Amino acid sequence: MRILEEYREEIVISKSRFICCMNRAKSEDEARAYIEQIRKEFPDATHVCHAYVLGENKIIQRSSDNGEPSGTAGIPMLEAINHADIYDIVACVVRYFGGIKLGAGGLIRAYSGSVTSLLAKATKTEEEAFQQYEIQYPYDLSGSVEAWLRKNTHILDLSYDENVTCVFETQKENISQILQDISSGKATPTFLREIIKEKIIDG
Repeated sequence: MRILEEYREEIVISKSRFICCMNRAKSEDEARAYIEQIRKEFPDATHVCHAYVLGENKIIQRSSDNGEPSGTAGIPMLEAINHADIYDIVACVVRYFGGIKLGAGGLIRAYSGSVTSLLAKATKTEEEAFQQYEIQYPYDLSGSVEAWLRKNTHILDLSYDENVTCVFETQKENISQILQDISSGKATPTFLREIIKEKIIDG
């Protein structure tokens, strides 16, 4: 899963402000650019800690405590991202120290909690694969073939010449066999390409 867009949220813990900012990132360059953007936006922050996870297989994972005690910020943020099963994401938590020390346990809870809280509110997306086909058929099959295509696929283009030419996309398997059966062997779809689309995950 990915997050749909950039999200931000601020929480206050023992007078320290924790501002969580997260965005999509497809590469380390994009992740680093976002981290630098946040640092420039909050130049007077006590700390700007970060974590990012890239690739559907999560092969690239990086984090930084940015001056907080080792293991109390970046790693907890990284674990929160992985627990939510999100990838292609960069998260920064900006801290303004409020004068009260939180201790190692308090820092871990604050940084991981900031990321967990914002991820829970973020809209998630996932990728789906669609196959695009082209099919030609005589006009006398419009009642059967075209009616089935309109009901069961997404038609991208219809043109009428000597025959009807339809370009459509679908996720259905065995599409060639289905259309051959409907057309009594008179029409066979030609595979054009596979495309990847993103859809929003409800809930």
